[in-house]
Amino acid sequence: MSETCTCTCTAAPLSAESTINKEIETPISKSDTWAKIASGHTDALDRSDKPILYALIRHFEFRTPHALSTTNELAQFAAASDNDIPFTDEERDMYAFLRGDPNHARAMFNMMSTSLDWAAKNFAGAGLSIFRSPIPLRTSTTPVLPIGTPTDPALCLPLPGMTPHQHVLTLNRTTIASLVLGDFDDFFVNREIDVAVANAYNRNFAAQFACFDNVRHLITDRNDDLIADMTWAPYDLVKETERKIIFQRRVTQN
Repeated sequence: MSETCTCTCTAAPLSAESTINKEIETPISKSDTWAKIASGHTDALDRSDKPILYALIRHFEFRTPHALSTTNELAQFAAASDNDIPFTDEERDMYAFLRGDPNHARAMFNMMSTSLDWAAKNFAGAGLSIFRSPIPLRTSTTPVLPIGTPTDPALCLPLPGMTPHQHVLTLNRTTIASLVLGDFDDFFVNREIDVAVANAYNRNFAAQFACFDNVRHLITDRNDDLIADMTWAPYDLVKETERKIIFQRRVTQN
């Protein structure tokens, strides 16, 4: 990560672009669900919108450089004898295959970016919550953010010891969708959240930006909370002008 970063207030492989546009993103953009989001009428989102929202979250979950990087990191972890992740034999074989040729991971990335077949089995039991905020919400160039959630026996946790989490996607400036995978009996809710909850989600996006090299841009409104959250993240404020704010990543002593 660059030591100096700028927060400005207000790529998928070329070979896969046409398929992504035709099969996934264009149909979503022409749906009634997207019309509600784009027009700011997210209060009208209901259970009938769940298929489109689920598809949107799972698609953006994988279609980022961060997802490809994570796949490559897991492939290396699976080869180490001293890691704490309890990979199954089948998973170890898959990651050994990916390590065998750098093009294999890219091919899997393309496949999962151009199709949602891999996500279909988890749709029926998934729980989806729409949270409408009184303040502007952040997002980033890795738009689906995993955030910890309380343990629940209904959660789908493929690996033993896996941290329970929700998949959070900012739909527009004042609405987020939270997806949890498991056996939640088609749960759906659409409700307002208060400022404290909205601020907690915003701070998680700031933390994600600070921790992961592949999250290149934090998309945010300009407000006092931005400076407070970035100095917590941890960055120091270097310069603030009308057009931009520049932070310097704080050097921590080991």
